[in-house]
Amino acid sequence: MLLRLLRTPRLANRLSNQIAVYTSRRAIMSVEDVGLGLKRPLSPGVGGGCNENVKAIEKNGTKDVSGSPAPKKPRNSNKKKRKYNNKEQEPTSPFGVLKFEIEEIIAENGLGLEQIANPMTAILNDVEIKAIYNRVVSGVKLLRYASNGDCIALIPSPEKAVNPEQTHQIVLVPFGIPGETCKINIHKSHPSYCESDLLEIEKESPLRDNSLIKCKYFGACSGCQYQAVSYDQQLEFKRQTVINAYRFFARQLHEQKRLPEIGQTVGSPLEYGYRTKLTPHFDMPRAGLKPGATRPNLGFGMKGRPTWRKIPDMNPGAIMDIEECVIGTPIINVGMRNERRNFENNYTKYKKGATFLLRENTRTENDPLEDGSVDPSGEISILKEENVTYGEVLKTCVTNNGQIVKEVVEGYQFEFVANEFFQNNNSILTKILGHVRESLQLDHKSENYLIDAYCGSGLFSVTSASSVERVVGVEISEESVRFAKRNAELNGVENASFIQGKAEKIFQGIDLPHDKTSIILDPPRKGCDEIFLKQLADFNPKRVIYISCNVHSQARDLEYFLTQTENGAKFRVDSIKGFDFFPQTHHVEGVAVLSRK
Repeated sequence: MLLRLLRTPRLANRLSNQIAVYTSRRAIMSVEDVGLGLKRPLSPGVGGGCNENVKAIEKNGTKDVSGSPAPKKPRNSNKKKRKYNNKEQEPTSPFGVLKFEIEEIIAENGLGLEQIANPMTAILNDVEIKAIYNRVVSGVKLLRYASNGDCIALIPSPEKAVNPEQTHQIVLVPFGIPGETCKINIHKSHPSYCESDLLEIEKESPLRDNSLIKCKYFGACSGCQYQAVSYDQQLEFKRQTVINAYRFFARQLHEQKRLPEIGQTVGSPLEYGYRTKLTPHFDMPRAGLKPGATRPNLGFGMKGRPTWRKIPDMNPGAIMDIEECVIGTPIINVGMRNERRNFENNYTKYKKGATFLLRENTRTENDPLEDGSVDPSGEISILKEENVTYGEVLKTCVTNNGQIVKEVVEGYQFEFVANEFFQNNNSILTKILGHVRESLQLDHKSENYLIDAYCGSGLFSVTSASSVERVVGVEISEESVRFAKRNAELNGVENASFIQGKAEKIFQGIDLPHDKTSIILDPPRKGCDEIFLKQLADFNPKRVIYISCNVHSQARDLEYFLTQTENGAKFRVDSIKGFDFFPQTHHVEGVAVLSRK
């Protein structure tokens, strides 16, 4: 029967064409992934010459190798079009700051927003247009760092751009250094910029020194950005971040020259092995794991699919499988190995993804040894360390979110709940505490008072108490107030009190002479709201020390305080400088000192 059919020319041709298309499609498995430089395994039974078939399919779209039109699937005209989720970004977040950075770059190059705007509806709904925009580009010149640690580049738009007004594109390139020329793979578009992977560094910056890299995952893990440059250069990059923050968010102060020169960034004594808290995580398929499925990756977010540096065992997925983190402290990495082993044995019990807590805990000679991460024998893992005040102390790794942990800073002991905020780089705390005390200018104890707003567990209150007549810590969180009181008691501090304040009446009930009182602010990343800043101005203190983990919200707040509040004009900015709490990353802590004129 089959032989009889094959003798019919029309049927024989159709069958031949279908076989050719099937063979060509299997050959696609040997094609280089566009922009990744990774070869997929060749399919069994696919012989030579198949790549020519693939090229024909790719070139002609819907034609097979014989040139005969392949049947098109009917389009569903009622299919709902995808829309870009143009969620408004907080202006002082990394991607909110990117808006200012893009505007500055296009202005410098004589461009308007319409000339870099990507046609998002077309890219999201038309695979051919998406392929035009998601492409490999060589000769890309990196211009500057963005606030998130990626480099920014300006490249010509695709030859077949949908929007005739679009002439250029803004691209973010991770792990590059300004001044370098690179080959990149654009893999995701946004209205005003694109994301890419770094494929190859065609011309290196003289600042690059890959021998400095200590992490085998650097170049794919999203945690660090600056390992390929010297530490002094990292500090200069971070100083520029602080400068840009005040140019973008304190423009009036900048233009009126009411800001001092930004100081040199203060470096961390530890450049690696400093981080006392890590939170590795994993994902699970929505439908759960299938029988026999391999263990999910446990680690940190992956930054695309770069090929510029060989990364060992780079398993697929959005999370990198990480065995150790070089910026974590020694005991944190011991805990990481313990928890990975435990996860290896128990991952099938999880129904959904989760985050593990790894928090360093310090136990002095008189402290009982509480729960912690355990070794294969079931014993709590312990590392011994010398402390200037207490001699030998024990380090353990806590994994229980609600467990109370202890840290020792300048001989002071601080207790807090493991998953609550406490600075994650103890090695630099002595430097920032010294700077705060020096800036407060506490010469005469009997004439100085201190308010520690956003006091947390009392770090600044307790360490500054010996220099003032009285210190009052204010917190909205009841639990933070409880631990601040506990820490004052632990350290024998009797002139400190702590109160739970209301956001709208934060200084209510504080009876201190305004002209002899200084205020320390250490708010969360979002900074202070206008209600608080107005209350701060109404209190009219002698001096303000503003500490921030987000220099952009800090700059915005100082602009408002000095230009929009009733007493703001009475103050001047004495100094602004960064402190590097997180070496090898783009993060920088800012400290601004204000005093009444």
